Amino acid sequence: MKKIMMTMAAMFVAVCASAQVYIGGSAALGGQKHGDGDSKMYYKLMPEIGYQFNKTWDAGLSIGYAGVEDGNNAFVIAPYARYTFVNTKLVDLFLEGTMGYGHIGGNGADADIFEFGLKPGLKLNLSNHVSFVTKVGFFGYQKNDFTDTQKWGMDVDATNVTFGINYKF
Repeated sequence: MKKIMMTMAAMFVAVCASAQVYIGGSAALGGQKHGDGDSKMYYKLMPEIGYQFNKTWDAGLSIGYAGVEDGNNAFVIAPYARYTFVNTKLVDLFLEGTMGYGHIGGNGADADIFEFGLKPGLKLNLSNHVSFVTKVGFFGYQKNDFTDTQKWGMDVDATNVTFGINYKF
């Protein structure tokens, strides 16, 4: 048992020393109005962990929680692969391929959400370890059993903008 624990500790130190593992996440906050009803606040918190293979490719997993002021909420899990097509010292531009699943609950709701597609983004490298990350829009397929909708295409609006910070070890 001691050998296994020491091997795992050595692997963790080796991975962290190569500065390729990162943690972080993103958040979103806004208001939305449906029909003649009152405007309600929505929020999304998406912590993530990822691994940078090289300057071009990353892979990671976002797990989070989203909700609306009236009590409906969703658990979301979304693995992703990120391709950086512009890489400078200060700014990186990327496309993130994602496949997400969410479950909506609260106020008698019990429904699923599926999506797969691309999210364009920008990463501002503040230092060797800290980056500010923003993602704008979604290009792909989304199915929402709660609203009984399916859509293909581009979805770029204020509800699809997230801001976050990543810390690379």
